[in-house]
Order: sequence, then structure tokens, then C-alpha cells
Amino acid sequence: MNNYIDYCNLKNININTKSLEIVKKDDFYIIYNNGVQFLTPKGYPYKHKLERVIAMVCTEMMRQSSTTNHHFSFQTLFGFQRDCVESSNDFFINKWKKIIDNDPFVRLKIYGKSGITPFPPDHELFNFSFIIISMLVRSINELINKTIRDYIVADSDSHPFLELLCRVYHELTPEQKAVVQAISEVHRSGIVLPLTVVTGLISPTEYVNGILALQIQEEKYSTILFSEINQCMDYLACFAHSNALLKPLSLVIAEGESEILEFKSTLRWDIRAGKTNQAVERASLKTIAAFLNSRGGTLLIGIRDDGSIEGIETDKFVNEDKFLLHLWTLIRTCLGREVSPFISTSLEKIGEKTICMVTCVKNNRPVFLRQPGFPEEFYIRVGPASNAMDISEALKYIGDWFPLGKDTTNAENKNLD
Repeated sequence: MNNYIDYCNLKNININTKSLEIVKKDDFYIIYNNGVQFLTPKGYPYKHKLERVIAMVCTEMMRQSSTTNHHFSFQTLFGFQRDCVESSNDFFINKWKKIIDNDPFVRLKIYGKSGITPFPPDHELFNFSFIIISMLVRSINELINKTIRDYIVADSDSHPFLELLCRVYHELTPEQKAVVQAISEVHRSGIVLPLTVVTGLISPTEYVNGILALQIQEEKYSTILFSEINQCMDYLACFAHSNALLKPLSLVIAEGESEILEFKSTLRWDIRAGKTNQAVERASLKTIAAFLNSRGGTLLIGIRDDGSIEGIETDKFVNEDKFLLHLWTLIRTCLGREVSPFISTSLEKIGEKTICMVTCVKNNRPVFLRQPGFPEEFYIRVGPASNAMDISEALKYIGDWFPLGKDTTNAENKNLD
């Protein structure tokens, strides 16, 4: 075994899905099967400090879903991360030179030519290819410029671009390294495109467009590629939320609002008007709906936009239980009871003030905000904001993000190997 695809072919044996359970031991959550620790193919336990990560692996095993591509299942990615990324044997480092030499953007950056076979000028995709490759080059330059700001590149005979790429890879988290290796090998997408997508400098759609523009894969596989990269980004998003929760709340707040973090001063109290206001409630509901329809995230109620502390005491509930009851009533009434398993709430103290943390993971179905007195709307997360989509945009997004019906991933993916 010397790469990610070989690892995907390894199988866990003797899984009794009815006997799987999660047990907390010391600071870790661990999967047990028939009363003993359940191990990865190479003998490491499935464990993590936050229950959510292990719950994702465990429930996937229980479902034994035929709709999840085995190459990019949560179980396979996490097992590979435990066995090969967190261990001393990193496959990617062992074949780094070959990966670098075969990457079209490396050749473009170093030699001024990529080895890409461009679409001829009269081809219908010529403009598409030109625009996408130009955009990707700008994103890659930003990746390198950011790295240059953080490091002093050693004076050597090798091109500094190569050293900077190596530094970027080594600075990745274990889960990011696992995804980089997975998409690089399965999609044959080199190293530069995977690095730019996992570091957030390009979107999953831009990543897929890059593969098509480079003619690495045929256009007919675009739906499969989009589904697969989104599975990987969901995996990373789960860890991003988990890693944030491991930090002290004060440090999380100090990082400011982002795609996966938003602040609201109050749940229902209009501070300017000095009274309760349904529009204020809607602001929190919009954020929760957008997180559920995107990659998940955390809403902190009781934090002002500038990161200072307001506290849920401003909402003037009789007690904390009444606050949570009102919040959950809003969620179930306006977003649907079926979203409850994808949301968790907790109350945290900062000094004398109380903060409500609402943590969301991506829902398995589209979520619409239906609040009495307001129009029904569909929200997604765009950067640090929750944006409503018009009907045509929502239909396309739902079709891409929540694929239904017959799954063709496993059958068609054979053509990608």
C-alpha cells in the first residue's frame, strides 16, 4: 500500500452495526464494537476529543449508506487520517517530487508553460478555460504571497515556489492533509489545486472548474466531482467547528465573524426600540437556516458585532430555561421539527454575562425559513453573511447541494480511476 486509493480498498471486518457505541474515556470519545475498541485497518482506535467527529464516523457505519462514495466517506477519510497522516508514514511526502513534477501549475510557475493542452480558439470552451485558468493563477499567487509574508525562504538552487508549496502543506491540519491527498489522487488534480481549495482561497465550484479547464477530467463528470469535493469540504467543516469548540470562548470571539461563526446581540429584544421584535428573532433564524443549508456553523447570541459582550440577560426572560424554551420553539415552528438533530445549544458564562451557543451541522435536506408575518425564504452562508436566494438560484443550489434520487457516484466513478 503506497497511496490513498490503495488505502480505500482496505476493509474493516467484523463490524456488527447493532453493537456499535460511543464511549467517553479520559478526554476522548471512542467507538466500541461488541464491547471492544473498534480499530482502523492499520490498528488505530477511532477516537477524537469531540463527540461530533466520532458520531459522524459511527453513524455512517451504522447506516452503511450506498449513496456515499467510499472514496470520500467520513469513515474512510478519518481512518486514513489516523492511519497514515497522523502516523509517521505520510505517503505524500514519500512521493512529493513526482507530484510536484506532474503538476501543471508548478510547470507554469517555474518554466512559464504548463503542459496544459488548451482548448483551440474555435472550441466552445476556449473562453471558459482561459478565464478559469487565469483566475486560478491569481488565487495561487495569493496563496504564495500569503506564505511569503509568514516565512523567510532559504536561499537555494531550487525555485522558491517549490519550498513555499512544501511549507503550505506542512502547515495544514491532519484533516486538511487527508483531504489534499484524497482529491489529489482520486481526481488526479496535482498538489496546487487541492492546496488552494482546502485553504479556502478557491471554492469547490472553482476547484471543479479548474479540473475541467485543465482537461484533467471530462465535463460529463462535473456533477460527480462537485459531489465528491463537497463531501470532503463537509469533512473539513466538521473539524473546523470542532477545533473552534476546543478553544476558550473568548478566543473564538476574538477571531471575529466568519463563514462558520456569527454574533447576535439578542434573541428577541430590540435594543434601540426598547421592546421585543419579531424582526430581531428573524435575524437569528436566518443565520441558523443558512448554516443548516451550507456547511454548518456556530451562532453566538449575546455578543455584539464588535465582539463585546451583551449577554442574553438583555432579552429579559425570567430565567435561562425560558430563554432556551423560546429559542427552540422558534426553531421548531419556523424551521421545522426535523432540523432538531442537526442543532445543539449550550449556555456559557463570560464574567457575569451569559452567552448562548447555537451549533449547527449541515442538514440532510434543504431548510426553508417560514416565520409568520414574513415571506418564506431560503438562506445560505456566503462569507460572514446569510444571504437569501431567489427561486431559480435556490432550485439550482438545492439540486447541487442536496442530491436526491438514484445515486450514480459509485458506478460512474470507476471511469475516474
